[in-house]
Amino acid sequence: MVHFVGAGSGAPDLITVRGQKLLAEADTVIYAGSLVNPELLQLCRADADIYDSAKMTLPEVIAVMEQAETRGKTTVRLHTGDPSLYGAIREQMDELDRRGISYQVTPGVSSFCGAAAALSMEYTLPEVSQSVIITRMEGRTAVPEREKIVSLAAHRATMVIFLSASLTEQLEEELLRGGYPEETPAAIVYKATWPDEERVLCTVGTLHETAAFRGISRTALIIVGDAVSQSGYARSRLYAPDFSTGYRQAQTGPSSAGADDAPARERLQRADRSCLYVVGIGPGDASQMTAQAEAALTMSSHILGYQTYVDLVRESFPDKQFLTTGMRGEEERCRKALMLASEGNCVSLICSGDAGVYGLAGLVLEMAEEYPETEIRIVPGVTAALSGAALLGAPLIHDFAVISLSDLLTPWEEIERRLQAAAEADFSLVLYNPASRKRADYLRRAAEILLRTLPGERACGVVRRIGRDGEQAEVCTLAELPDLPADMFTTVFVGKSTTRIIGQKLVTPRGYRSEKNGL
Repeated sequence: MVHFVGAGSGAPDLITVRGQKLLAEADTVIYAGSLVNPELLQLCRADADIYDSAKMTLPEVIAVMEQAETRGKTTVRLHTGDPSLYGAIREQMDELDRRGISYQVTPGVSSFCGAAAALSMEYTLPEVSQSVIITRMEGRTAVPEREKIVSLAAHRATMVIFLSASLTEQLEEELLRGGYPEETPAAIVYKATWPDEERVLCTVGTLHETAAFRGISRTALIIVGDAVSQSGYARSRLYAPDFSTGYRQAQTGPSSAGADDAPARERLQRADRSCLYVVGIGPGDASQMTAQAEAALTMSSHILGYQTYVDLVRESFPDKQFLTTGMRGEEERCRKALMLASEGNCVSLICSGDAGVYGLAGLVLEMAEEYPETEIRIVPGVTAALSGAALLGAPLIHDFAVISLSDLLTPWEEIERRLQAAAEADFSLVLYNPASRKRADYLRRAAEILLRTLPGERACGVVRRIGRDGEQAEVCTLAELPDLPADMFTTVFVGKSTTRIIGQKLVTPRGYRSEKNGL
């Protein structure tokens, strides 16, 4: 008898009890030496014949099994993870069938389960992802055309990608081309459940860069999809007090301690029915949220937003129902918020910074014509121009202009005209959205336009990740600006002619001294 046994994802104590028993009783053990934890071999009998299949061909493996069978011995073919996933067991079983040798399969803990455990994540989150795609990149082993990454990515489900750690550059391109936005959460788990396990969080757009920086090119799983962030999900109905099962009747009275406080939520809705707050939550840190914004979120039963922004407020409002959409799902987000509010809910649609500055206030008001009974209230927040200026010093004391370098909604030619006009008018400038993966050179292009009019020594400043982990502020000159790193969480400041760098602060004098001197 030949037993195909799953060794588990790495840790020796993750082999099943059945697998451990078979391994301890086996006369012959053929193990995948490049992948199976060698500590498992300590479970084998001292007189067992042990073979490392990493150094063997398929005919050699089958020959060992056949020889053991001829002698009436038991063989364990020890595979990593679970044998049914990329275990190449079908071809071995076919050879055994031809020889009339019987076999059984004992399942194991797959590395995709080990990786989820390492990340403390649930693959299937309600209203986020209810499907898990297990696949691999095409390399030396061909992949059916219909199963190529670019096709599977169109589903935007949770995807676990095996055997592809050496192909992250091509993988990133395929995921993006197939439909995952570049900001989609991703994770790389190296040797899940092994002592030298590594877990790295990134995004689809930074997948190759992250793997290269960490030096990970083998023995790793890659997981992509919104479920990686473990946020934005709806609570399971299975445990809801108002949900009946075959073992529990729905509660009709006040809920038990720690469960949803449905009556309290109903009171909030009755206090402010059919209302949608469009809320600017500030730059990120809870201390920079206005009291009015906090009150709106407290009053709301539902909070909607881009996932990154929802994550900033989730811990402060654990009893709320959260809904998220991707970076470019603005219309869908607004529509959901309006529909929920029209059904009698009190809803908050959150935006980073201020809802009226590159936020969703305008879009909501346009779409609200279809929901005339819904009251819309705009709640202001601290925008990046103000919070970033505070970190740099005082660059916006006089007139200033705010320009976004994103050409998703504004043609670049129009952005260029605005940059030129603002430079000629001697405004202090605040540049939003200076760069992204697809717009890596936009800040450089903007600086080149400004340098046509402004001197290279013009005082400037850059602020990164305002109000979040990794917050940074630095001053520089306009000539130095193009070479500074920037991304979608960066805000850039360009001073006017009187702006100076004083110490490490960017300062635009208001003119008090000139007024006092009669100038």
